Amino acid sequence: MEDNKREYRKLCEKHPEIPLFLQTWWMDAACGDDWNALLSYDKNGGVSGVFVYHYVKKMGRFLIVPATLTQYSGTWLFYPDNLTIESRYSFENETYNDLIGQIDALKPDLFELNFHYSQNYWQPFYWNGFSQTTRYTYRLGNISDLDAVLSGMSHRKRQKPLAKAMGNFELRLNLNAETFYDLYASQLRSEGQKIFYSKNRFLNIHKATSDKGQGQIFSLYSEKEELATALFVVWDNVSAYNLVIYIDDRFRSSGASTLIVYKAIEYLSTKTKNYDFEGSMIHGVALKNQSFGAVLTPFSQISKINNPLLKLWYWAKH
Repeated sequence: MEDNKREYRKLCEKHPEIPLFLQTWWMDAACGDDWNALLSYDKNGGVSGVFVYHYVKKMGRFLIVPATLTQYSGTWLFYPDNLTIESRYSFENETYNDLIGQIDALKPDLFELNFHYSQNYWQPFYWNGFSQTTRYTYRLGNISDLDAVLSGMSHRKRQKPLAKAMGNFELRLNLNAETFYDLYASQLRSEGQKIFYSKNRFLNIHKATSDKGQGQIFSLYSEKEELATALFVVWDNVSAYNLVIYIDDRFRSSGASTLIVYKAIEYLSTKTKNYDFEGSMIHGVALKNQSFGAVLTPFSQISKINNPLLKLWYWAKH
């Protein structure tokens, strides 16, 4: 399997269009050694598709599940040029069936991953006993046009709070990553929740994205030098991803949380094309994303449970 990793590293060097969360350097940071890739080859020996995954070995179980702060995993296909509709389907079916056969050979007790929104053909997985749930993210396109970004915002929910906050906060780019993690963990505890990833894992992700010039912590300070809110965003040349946001309770009605997202978009408007709010199925979060004028974008959560006891637990949980 290490041969697959080596081959996939070479592919990522040749194909910068592979999305951020499927890149090998991201997987190294988010998973450590606990990830791998499966490769499908065409009749000429070229790679036609890959399946990139994080795994957990726990209590004798083998689980394929999302990695820390990793919105998308799963498949990526390398389409030949000038395919007809029929030949495209043939290519997809052959490639997916090969990858699915390799996935099944791993015998995971649980398989559950979010596929990239561009990977919208999942029928071969259905034919092979997998289930699909449509989930949603919200995306702003063409963020280089900041006037369009502003005009697309809800006046009552975004434009007005944004105008209110504009002169009251200073944007800074130097908040320490460890401090950010501690603040966010404290915020979750105050809400009766627990952070689900370690500080070391977060610091690894922050360092990797910073070293690549593809990650930034934005922070806003009040006139009294109080940290009001902070936001960690990562990006590639196609899209930015809204990963983690912290806000001090004292500033929740100040408009700071709207301003920091706008400032991040402004900063990234010359670095990438789109802004992904990392969609949530939670009602309140979805409404907030909608109020930025972001477009609803479906993606597939693909799952399969091979262990009967896990199947009972999964259905009880859901």
